Amino acid sequence: MKKILLLALFSITLMGCNDPESVAAEAAQLRAEQHPERTYVGENNYYTMESSGDIQFTTKKDLKVMYQDFPRYFVEKAKEWPKEDLNDASSYDLPRFQFAWANSSSKDEYESGLKIWSMKTDGTDLRLVTDATIDLTEVRNLTRSPNNRYVAWAGSGGHKSVYDLKTGKVSDMHKFTSPLDMLWSEDSRYLYFDDAINSYARWDSETGEISEVDFQFSSFAKITDDTLVSLNVYGLYRLNLKSNKGVLLKSSKSLPREQRKLNVRSISPTGRYAWGSNPSFGFFFDIEKGTVKQITTDYTPAQILGKDAHFSALNSFAKVRIVDRVGDRVWSWRAFYYGALSGDAILYNGLANNGQWFKGGK
Repeated sequence: MKKILLLALFSITLMGCNDPESVAAEAAQLRAEQHPERTYVGENNYYTMESSGDIQFTTKKDLKVMYQDFPRYFVEKAKEWPKEDLNDASSYDLPRFQFAWANSSSKDEYESGLKIWSMKTDGTDLRLVTDATIDLTEVRNLTRSPNNRYVAWAGSGGHKSVYDLKTGKVSDMHKFTSPLDMLWSEDSRYLYFDDAINSYARWDSETGEISEVDFQFSSFAKITDDTLVSLNVYGLYRLNLKSNKGVLLKSSKSLPREQRKLNVRSISPTGRYAWGSNPSFGFFFDIEKGTVKQITTDYTPAQILGKDAHFSALNSFAKVRIVDRVGDRVWSWRAFYYGALSGDAILYNGLANNGQWFKGGK
């Protein structure tokens, strides 16, 4: 009897050792002991906290370089990484960046393929937005609806798709090719896009129907029920959609054509401010006042413009670069250890935290 009891206890011990949860917990503890500088997310992914550093800008204006710790992400298995969740309010307490990133250089087709990601403007809370089985060999343009629910992108040849975070459904508009401009209505119901040269349409998120529209716009624009504000190549165009009357606010009336052309363009989340620049000049538009400020002493590009033009960022995330344009401060850090990015990053949820990109007065 005693021998039988010992055998039973031995069997239970073996079963406990093979329990998946116990094995995973022990492996996680071992990783933490071996790499205390890492914070693991799943079995194969982690991030480290590393200080921001010096930054090189083509600028004549002195900016104070800020040093603080930011996450640097090592994502080998995107399937293990948390997805953006519309029901998680903690993800939306700051404005967010959205971008297309191939997170791994492995031979795995899924892991090495482009997927859409997002993170807060302070570099935290990296989330996988969608890994839908779609053609993401190249992303040329990204946009997010004002209610954060819909993600739209244009790929090679201008093929466009929309992903619904709530349902997981992908709506494909691939028959519309070439042009890339996309613009969401203020209520997030309509996605306006150019479906051919000098031809514009809108997609209805409720019905899925596509219909033609009779006005032009750019991706650097804001639209309400009766007003369209669009930053084009040579200036800002404000159109009353009911009267069909518009006003053009030119970047400059006196400069040569090339020096007033806007190679870099952005518009703030509320649509009040806009930025345009070229290698020679920058132009700051106050849409409410109808003024343009020509800038010759500050060439810090505002490719992504925050609320009230307080913060701006470069839209290439090989290295994240953020400027506090009010406090004359700049941050620069590497958010990703490996992988490849495609297209330009964008800002969404831009009014959160009153448009401030950092918490605690940083």
